[in-house]
Amino acid sequence: MTTADRPIGEFLSAVASEAVTPSGGAVAAVAGAAGAALCEMACLHTVGTEGYGGVEAELVDAGEEFAACRRRLLALADEDAAAVDRVQAAFDAPESDENPQAAARVAAEVPRETAETCLDVLDAAEAVATEGNRNAVADTATGAFLAGAALRASVFTVRANLETIDDAAFVSETAERVDGIERAADARLERVRVTATERL
Repeated sequence: MTTADRPIGEFLSAVASEAVTPSGGAVAAVAGAAGAALCEMACLHTVGTEGYGGVEAELVDAGEEFAACRRRLLALADEDAAAVDRVQAAFDAPESDENPQAAARVAAEVPRETAETCLDVLDAAEAVATEGNRNAVADTATGAFLAGAALRASVFTVRANLETIDDAAFVSETAERVDGIERAADARLERVRVTATERL
């Protein structure tokens, strides 16, 4: 069963079990998906609402972006669990055909994409915080905060996984990339926070 189809209580019980997966990367992706869903909801509460006709087209586009991010993040939760299982197999069973270094690279690349997708959520959230329905501004901010937390968690996971990789060029490039993602996220999240606070 995919994460998208799994009841939330069952997913959390699996997280809280002795099983290796789902773990931090998958949980971060689900948190990011929840953030995207909240921002998507704010768009739906804006489109067609009196007084917001001038921004309707922009909010329709934003809603579609959030929906795409939500779906991608749920898929990334599954990809992260698979990547962690692959690493576990590679290091626990050296006689297997799994290459530990290749597995570790995938385990770094998946949360990096999760972070990038969460940054896309924050990009779109700026417009919703500014132009969206004032009655849903707290939902927009909450969605952005969740996406921001998921992004930071994913970046931390990337950095942890880079510690196991021998390819110096890959490590340097990936570290620089996630540093940039984190800086961009901090700026966007602060703008959302300030704008949302002003519209309370």
